[in-house]
Amino acid sequence: MNKASFRKMIRLLVSAAMIICFMSETKAYAEEDSGKSVIEEYDTSVIYDMGHIKAEQLPVSGEYYENPSNPYSYLKAPSQIIHIGNYYFIADCYNNQILYTSKLGADIKEWRVMTSNVSLPHAIAGDGSVYLVTDTENNRVLVFERKNGGFQNTQKFENIGKRPHYVKYDWETKAFYVWSSMTGEMYIIRREQGTNTVFLDEVRCIKELQGVYVRSFTIAGEQILFPSGDNSSIIIADKNTLEVQMRFPVVSQIAGMAQIVPIGSYFYLTVITDSNYNQSMATIIRTKDLSSLADGVYEEIYDKFQSKGIPYCMENMNGMYYIACPGPSKSIWHFGVANDVINNVGAVY
Repeated sequence: MNKASFRKMIRLLVSAAMIICFMSETKAYAEEDSGKSVIEEYDTSVIYDMGHIKAEQLPVSGEYYENPSNPYSYLKAPSQIIHIGNYYFIADCYNNQILYTSKLGADIKEWRVMTSNVSLPHAIAGDGSVYLVTDTENNRVLVFERKNGGFQNTQKFENIGKRPHYVKYDWETKAFYVWSSMTGEMYIIRREQGTNTVFLDEVRCIKELQGVYVRSFTIAGEQILFPSGDNSSIIIADKNTLEVQMRFPVVSQIAGMAQIVPIGSYFYLTVITDSNYNQSMATIIRTKDLSSLADGVYEEIYDKFQSKGIPYCMENMNGMYYIACPGPSKSIWHFGVANDVINNVGAVY
């Protein structure tokens, strides 16, 4: 190698080193700027400290405020019905609104609109003081409070994962769990003691679910149950670390699940599609043994509901279980369970 070639090689090496150094500094700055740093990492999960990021505060009306009445006489693809404190709420997904009432069974036109400033909202949760709504298509979480006669949007979080689908308040840990359906991330949001100010505390991620569409979760004691999605497997993870404890493969016919809920001796599962997103495969099933789903062994219970809808979220309210069923027929169904026998099946809306 002659001297000119040698000098050229040195210059290239120095330039490469400078670029690498610059990229490293930029990455470090971005992580520092976002307040995101790894707390713990496991084989199957990782936990990020978010540095106590407070929600953005929004202006609030100081005058008497009354939420408007529902402008629609029907529900369009409702994804959840839930009871929080003195109110019942419906995520009226395709009508792009969250509805509420104090009287379940009231005509749907009599329900009030908590918000219509959302795009395909899928779920709501609350602790009685603050209420979090997943604004799914806007990748946001909106925070509501009861103020001056109505519900007002007082705070918000932008950039909450990708298509946040489901949120649940856990009374044991006093935290909201918000699920990003496309990134395998669980956003842990808490309320500051003595105030209604909420902050993002941690993000916990299941590594194998990054880029996998999973619609919801269920907190069951110290575990979190994730229904099958694009991964064609039910996952059971540790509630505090999201370390994967068990995986249960399922047959393709029931791969597109919405939720899994343990009731009595059984696991009840709502199925939206098969693995090819075919909604004609929608059903409700139950099994005592999740490992049997790999062989297609389960009990079909969908016919008990006489519905042609697509079963979505299932919630326990007032000793009964309620299922939101988007579709052309009845939209909200309830049922009871006594000694593993299904009873009191009926339509609410």
